[in-house]
Amino acid sequence: MAQQADGSRQSPSSTPSASGPTSPSAPPPRPGISLSTPPPIAAVVRPPGAARLSRSLWVSSFVAGIAVVVTGFLGRDSHFERLKGVISGMVPDGDADALEGATAVVFLGSLTMLALVVAMEAILLAVLFRRRIWARWALAPLVLLHAVVTVITADFVVTPGTDGTLTIVLLAAQFVLAAAGLILLFLPSTTNWLLSERRG
Repeated sequence: MAQQADGSRQSPSSTPSASGPTSPSAPPPRPGISLSTPPPIAAVVRPPGAARLSRSLWVSSFVAGIAVVVTGFLGRDSHFERLKGVISGMVPDGDADALEGATAVVFLGSLTMLALVVAMEAILLAVLFRRRIWARWALAPLVLLHAVVTVITADFVVTPGTDGTLTIVLLAAQFVLAAAGLILLFLPSTTNWLLSERRG
């Protein structure tokens, strides 16, 4: 305690000094009420069994179709010689350069058409599994085009006899698998799954 001049002691002031401890700060103000609510998190709906089986059949069809394109391109020399004889019989007066060009166009064109059909089907299938129902209807006429391309490819790419057995099997398998996959996409369970995107 401080001692005054008369000898008495002065008690310390109870008033805190300016440099003394301060009271705890007030909590920060609460944010204002927002009128907009965040969008709900979309639930992931698993495809039904029919849709998953359809996807597996489509992928198998793609693999078989690509195998036809790859094996046909690798054996193009033997196919060119065979097709030259076929085309020369159809156009006997054609010169050698025109015959070579026509053979390349016919053979490579058929393989290119098959590859393009497979690529378009793969794209549409990926879109469909994002639950876009219109992709299913786009696949239907594409499978019909697939049938035409398969017949054309079989005429110009398949080697006659036993040497062409593997190509015939692959061509038949890739179309049958695609057609079966398309049918599964129109089953009620798959339709309900596709339409659930709209309901959500």
